[in-house]
Amino acid sequence: MESSSTLRALGALAVAVSTGSVAVVALFQLITSYQERIDDAAKPEDTVMVMVASRDLYPGVAIAEEDLVAVRMPPRFVPAGAFLTPEHVIGQRPRERVLANDLLRAERLANPESGEGLNAIIPRDMRAISVEIADGAALSGHLQPGNYVDVLVTVEGLADAAGVHAESRTATLIQTVFVLAVNEDAHRARADSGSGQGRPTVTFLVEPEQAEQIAHAERTGELRLSLRSDLDRSIFESHGVNADDVLGRKKEEKRTRGPRRTAPAPVIPVVPDLKQDCIVIVEGERRRVECTPTP
Repeated sequence: MESSSTLRALGALAVAVSTGSVAVVALFQLITSYQERIDDAAKPEDTVMVMVASRDLYPGVAIAEEDLVAVRMPPRFVPAGAFLTPEHVIGQRPRERVLANDLLRAERLANPESGEGLNAIIPRDMRAISVEIADGAALSGHLQPGNYVDVLVTVEGLADAAGVHAESRTATLIQTVFVLAVNEDAHRARADSGSGQGRPTVTFLVEPEQAEQIAHAERTGELRLSLRSDLDRSIFESHGVNADDVLGRKKEEKRTRGPRRTAPAPVIPVVPDLKQDCIVIVEGERRRVECTPTP
């Protein structure tokens, strides 16, 4: 009897030991797995070197070594066409304005085979035209390459056959015009340094028909620019204004008047025969006579 009880106790002990061993092994494996994950998270992520702009870059201006800075970035965040070495970027020209700390990508640079200078960044079927504009009309030095402007023109009225001059009129000629360059170069420093020295020269990127309109407007009228937000590309309907519109004056229509009315003549009652006793009673503008026969 005692031997069977001992065997049962030994069996229960063996089961408990084996179950505990399995639990210890499972716990060890779980702790080891967590530790591996922690170690993996602590390891620095693999990165690649990419080229970004160290300062604002302008269309048509060749990129120099000091315009670039290398930063590390995880490969999953690197967009297609990004440059990994400065050798592939130096000497190329942006086709659009690139802000500081922006990535340099192939799609943002002009084709090296398209030439040097501004002609390298002019798209097909577009034109660049330069006009001289008075400093105040050119935003007094605040205009920079890469801005968008509206071109306004003021045209003096021409004389008709009788020699009478029509009123001058101002209208918006072209809207959302891209500024390629200010003064001699498409660079901020050159644009600022030229401010206040003579008449600034502004170069626009326009369609061929718009180039004709600007050339004719410069010859026959006075041009002025209004600056837009870089995010505003809306188009509005322009009707132009003249002096009457500015001053809020409106031509009054002539009124046709009929013949002047006259007040009717007052009716004066006839005094009856004095053989009767009569009295005249006046009530405002009315008069009446009451008579009584004389006895």
